[in-house]
Amino acid sequence: MANIEITKDTASPGIAKAVRTMRADGLRLMLSDIGEYLLRATRDRAARQVAPDGSPWAPLSPSYKKYKDRKRPGVPMLKFDFHMLGDQLAHQVVGDTLFVGTNAPYGAIHQFGGQINRPARSTQAYFRQDRSGEVGNRFVPRKQSNFAQWVTVPAYQYNMTARPWLGLSLDDEREIVAIASDHLAGLFSE
Repeated sequence: MANIEITKDTASPGIAKAVRTMRADGLRLMLSDIGEYLLRATRDRAARQVAPDGSPWAPLSPSYKKYKDRKRPGVPMLKFDFHMLGDQLAHQVVGDTLFVGTNAPYGAIHQFGGQINRPARSTQAYFRQDRSGEVGNRFVPRKQSNFAQWVTVPAYQYNMTARPWLGLSLDDEREIVAIASDHLAGLFSE
C-alpha cells in the first residue's frame, strides 16, 4: 500500500504538546478532517498531473501515448475521478495515526515506478483473409476479422516510470497546520 503517515509525533512540537491534552475523540475528528483535505488535494494534483512537489509527471512513452490516445482519447495518465486509483483512494484513522493511501494493487508502481514482468501467455490473434485465401500480416479488431489463430506471446518486462501522486506539498503542510490550529483553538475556547 502506498501511503503517508501523520502522527502527533510528526507535528510541530507546540502542536504535539496540545495534541497530548486533546481528548481521543477530538484527535480522531482532527485527523479525519486532515484526511478529507488530503484526499481532495491528492485528486486535484492528479488532475493537474503533478507530483506533490509540483513537478510535472513524466510523459507517457510515445508508443503507449499513441495507443492510449487511440483507445481512450482525452483520458489523463492516471484518472482519479471515480475510476482507477481515485475511487480506491481513502484515509483511515487508527488510534493517533492517519493513513492516506489506496488498496489498488497498481498504486505503488505508479508512485515509485519499477519493473513489471509479464508472463508468457496464449491469446487469439485476429486477421483478415482475402478471397484467394491468403491471410494478411496485420492484426485487426475481432469484429473486422474473418480469420483467427492462437498465438503465444512470450514473457517480457518493461519499466514503469514513477509518477508520484501521493504525498504532501508545502501548501498541504500549511493547510494541515491550519486545520490542526482550528481544532486546537476549539480546545481552548471550551
